[in-house]
Amino acid sequence: MFILVVMIAAVEAKEKKEPVIMTVMGKEVPLSEFIFMAKKDNSVDLKDKQSVRNYVELYKNYKLKVADAEALTMHEAPRFSEELEDYRIQLQQSYLYDKFGLDSAIQVIYERTKVIPGIKQIYFMYPQELFKTKQILTKDTLVLYEKINEVAMRIKNGESFEEVGKSFKNDSTVVYSETEYVSSFQFPKALEEEIFSMEPGAVSRPIRSLYGFHLIQLSQIIPNPGKIRVAHILTGFPTKTPTEEEIEDARMKSEEVYQKAMANEDFDELIQSYSTDSIGAKRGGFIEFGLGDIIEPMEKAGFGLEKIGDISKPFQTSHGFHILKLVERKGITPLEEVASNILDGMKNSEHFFDLYHAFDERMKSRHGFIFYKDAYEELQRLADVYHPLDTAFHARGLELKKTLVFIDTLDFSQDIFVEYMINKHRTAEMYSNDFMLEVYRYFEREIITEIEKRSLERDYPDFQLQMKEYYDGILLFEVSNKRIWSRPVDEQEQLEAEWIKELNEKYPVIINWKAIKKIKKI
Repeated sequence: MFILVVMIAAVEAKEKKEPVIMTVMGKEVPLSEFIFMAKKDNSVDLKDKQSVRNYVELYKNYKLKVADAEALTMHEAPRFSEELEDYRIQLQQSYLYDKFGLDSAIQVIYERTKVIPGIKQIYFMYPQELFKTKQILTKDTLVLYEKINEVAMRIKNGESFEEVGKSFKNDSTVVYSETEYVSSFQFPKALEEEIFSMEPGAVSRPIRSLYGFHLIQLSQIIPNPGKIRVAHILTGFPTKTPTEEEIEDARMKSEEVYQKAMANEDFDELIQSYSTDSIGAKRGGFIEFGLGDIIEPMEKAGFGLEKIGDISKPFQTSHGFHILKLVERKGITPLEEVASNILDGMKNSEHFFDLYHAFDERMKSRHGFIFYKDAYEELQRLADVYHPLDTAFHARGLELKKTLVFIDTLDFSQDIFVEYMINKHRTAEMYSNDFMLEVYRYFEREIITEIEKRSLERDYPDFQLQMKEYYDGILLFEVSNKRIWSRPVDEQEQLEAEWIKELNEKYPVIINWKAIKKIKKI
């Protein structure tokens, strides 16, 4: 087990005195457990004396069955332990996030789907030899940073972004590109954040990414029209490299079909009779797409249709000639339909930490988290000289003993973080300081999460009660299956009665009626 888990010792829960409702085979059932379970049974009215008495009898028999399962050592079976641990992990996860914070992070990405930016970009790549080593130091970035600042100054002084970008066409280390439609997760997070915060025509500051330095100009930003659904007729070319004669033949056939469509002949019948896209025809010829989802001629023809039922003139692609009929405008997909996709995208990208930021900040406050900036900056200075993957960094870093993080009575020193980087680095970052920062964020998350996991049973009574409910539930199922459910159905009622009688005679039970009488006052 890694050093973080070893260090984070569970703080012993302080015993809280509370009434005991009953004792079954020497095990006490506290008031909180009894009420927790009773509230889950819709037939129980805790303010009604008789209802409570009836439930006491039911609950006593329930606990007797669990006691019987324990007497048969069913709780010692490996399968039982595995199932209980699986449930513990699932239950922990339900406590280890902030739903409002997570939903807010997803909402930020969703809001970006409502617009579509277009950009121009000048990108200065790190030298290939640095990509091979995957270890980039501050000194390695200075030349690129100076170059891109010179470019930024040229643009600021009046040269057009496009002209400056194209002036590097003979330089293989500089790339100029234009992207008509930008969406989330398409570019490194630093670029995305900048793009979606800019105004049309604006030029960004130089931005460092995993790959080098970037300069962005926002060329446009338009409302997202959502998706459209069209019916499609293809008059395909007979070969991948058609002759002029074959192209003209396809064009004339497509024009003939178009005239039939404009003469109000049934479009679906035209699809079935004339479309050479046999697979698409079986689906009614329907295609659904948004901006940037499909080849440009299809996109322009589809989004050029204004009203439902409008039909495009034949247009050519490398596949043949196409005719589209607008069937439906769907607008932007509702959040509830794409939230899970956004969540997956964030979990598997640089947006990961945004999902848990609200939870982490709340836990920092709850557990008295302190970050020692001077200790981190000392590591940063070391990372300016040696990359964190370099053994020289390891040797010197492991000698540093200042406290980097304090939380919940525990100190985590610089050398512990260095050891974490050696054993558990999880980043594709190559620039040393970005590498260390991202690993530190994982380090911080792991500490916070582990501390909170270990405080669940101490600080969250419902967590304890849910674990107890599941523990008892597994045993109840196993012992009931053995004693009753595996037998013929017509025998089960009698077997149940005999079993309850046996349990009451076999195991001692003490019921605290004095405490029970006070329940309706709670």
